[in-house]
This record gives sequence, C-alpha cells and structure tokens, in this order.
Amino acid sequence: MNNSQKPRSLYWDIVKGWGIIAIVLGHTGYFAGAFVYLFHLALFFFITGYLYNEKKYGDEPFRYFGSRLAGSWPRYMFYTLFFVLMHNFFVSAGMYGEQPLYNHTMMLTAWMSSLSFNCPEQVQGALWFVPVWLVSSGLFAGTVWFGRMAAGLYRNSSIKLWLSGAASFLLGAIGVFLNSRSCALPYNLQAALLVVPVYFMAWMMQQFLPGFRKYTILPGCLISAVLLHLVNSRLHIFIDLASMSIPGFLYYPISLLGIYFVLSLASVTERFFPLAKLLAFLGRHSFDIMAVHFTLFKLLDYGYARFILNAYPDNLSSFPVSFRYELGPFYLLTGLLVPAVIGWLLNRAVRFWYDLPAKYLKNTKTGQHL
Repeated sequence: MNNSQKPRSLYWDIVKGWGIIAIVLGHTGYFAGAFVYLFHLALFFFITGYLYNEKKYGDEPFRYFGSRLAGSWPRYMFYTLFFVLMHNFFVSAGMYGEQPLYNHTMMLTAWMSSLSFNCPEQVQGALWFVPVWLVSSGLFAGTVWFGRMAAGLYRNSSIKLWLSGAASFLLGAIGVFLNSRSCALPYNLQAALLVVPVYFMAWMMQQFLPGFRKYTILPGCLISAVLLHLVNSRLHIFIDLASMSIPGFLYYPISLLGIYFVLSLASVTERFFPLAKLLAFLGRHSFDIMAVHFTLFKLLDYGYARFILNAYPDNLSSFPVSFRYELGPFYLLTGLLVPAVIGWLLNRAVRFWYDLPAKYLKNTKTGQHL
C-alpha cells in the first residue's frame, strides 16, 4: 500500500460482517428472519453512502458509478459462469423444479445474459441486489453533483446540502410511490429509487457527526434490538425490497433504527479481537457470500437427502432451503465461511496475476527466471 492510500477500516468491515450474517440468516428462515429483514439490505446502502468520497467523485458521478461497476461486474460474470455450469447438475439432482437441461448454446446464452446483470440461475437470486446497489449509488452521486453544481452556479455553498437532500428525498418519494403501487421496474430499480435517501443520511452523518461511535454503545444496541422486535412482532411490519413489501415512509426510520443496532453491535464486538477479525473477514468478502450462499444451501440439501435420508423428497426443489429446522445452523455456517474462503482465494489469485508481470521484469533484470 502506498502512502496515498488510506488503511482499510476494521470497524466498517465488522459492520459489513454483521450485515452479511443478517442476510444469510434471513435467507435460512431458521431464526430471526423477519427481524433482520427490517434492515439488512439498507445497511449496505448506508455503508456506501457513509464511505462516499465527495472530494474525489463530487463532480464526476459517472466516474463514481464506473468505479462501483468495475469492482462488481467481473466477479458477477465469474460467479454466473459457475452457476450456469452447475445448472444441469441441479436439474438432474431434483434441486431445480421443472427446468430444462441446458445444451451448449443455452449455457452460452444464459451466461451472456449476465453481461447486463441478469440473474439466469435460481441459485444466484441474491445477486438481484447488485444492479440496485449500482444504480442507487450512481443516483446518489448524481444528487451530490446536482447540489454542487447549483451551489457553484449561484455562488452559494450553503445550498449544496439542501438541494442534494431535496433531490435525494424526491427520488425516495418516487420509490415509495412505485413500491406502494406494486409498480415493478426492470432489475427491481424501484428499490434503487427508494434507498437514495439512505445514502444521503449516511453522507450527512459523515459530514456532521464524524464522532458518531461514542453513541454506539451496548445500552443503545439492546434498546434498538427491543424496539425492532416490537416493530416486527407487535406492529407486524415486514420489509422485503425484492417483493416491494415496505411500510411506506416508515421504511426510513425503521431502517435507521436497524442500522444503529448494527453499528452499535459492531462497536461492542470490535473489542473482542478474535471475533472482530472473523467478522471483518466475512465483511471483506460479503460479495462472495452474497453470490454463493444459495448454491451451498442447495448442496447441503442434496447431501442431506442422499446420505442421511437416503431419499429425494419432493421438497428438495424448495428454495432457498429444503430442511430449515434440520439444517438451520449448518446453512448459516457453511453459507458464510465457505464463500468467504473462496473470495479470499480469488483475491490472492487476482493479486498474483497482476503482480506477475512486475515480478517477471524484476527477475529478468537480475538475470533470474520465475
């Protein structure tokens, strides 16, 4: 790392670690599923907004969008290829219900469809989040650019935040309206509009409350957890962006309450070093976990049916899990740890590939060979 680069934040990796645990836990349906659905996706939009670099991207929203795209698209394509190659096995094993076997042309077509972030395979369903995250982050960057441009035009810097906020909440209001009317846009982009204010609120915290962590304490963590439980159990509020299930404008205070809960939980667990390191490891590989955990769920289902039950029950094609109560903890552990290790190995392979030319040139100059 050169001197111009900032060291990676352990705290925000821990926050992402708890966030991805919440996502996998919610998908198992085993425990606290409805509870974590109140905030688990909003958390990742919030993190992106808090870490937004206005100095670097404030006047270049398309450059910001491109940086997000460059970080996610190659790995998205890599994982989709894996899922497509696994398709025939899942069909033959009974894990895909009523789907045809692929020939080579169908495989190529399915993989190429992911060029535009389509999700051709059932097991990559969690990656619907990626285009929503990309577009919403680009829209947020656009609202910042709009505020900055207007401030420069009128030579009044104080209006930047007002106009950026107004643009963000206008987009959010459109998102609330579309969701309330069940008006689905391609790629679930109604959710991208809905969450832009979450970015803006995170950015405001970055601007005006840099010492927020002194408020993320254990009592606050416990109180927010109780309040979230009451929202879920007494008010019967459930949030699912993919199915456009939101409680109108209450989405924002509920999401912020859940985000505060995770921020406080991260502050508490950061003190326990082994646990903090594990959480940060999961957080650094949250994309890989998001991509692969459904596949591992179904492989666990197949292994349980074949080697424990010695039968292939009709519910083997249930998605995302078939044996919620029998395998719940195993889904969670396998769905988190295995993809994180895969992501770590991929990162090492990519780093080795990029470092190879430099090593070759260095060894050539010294008369050595690789």
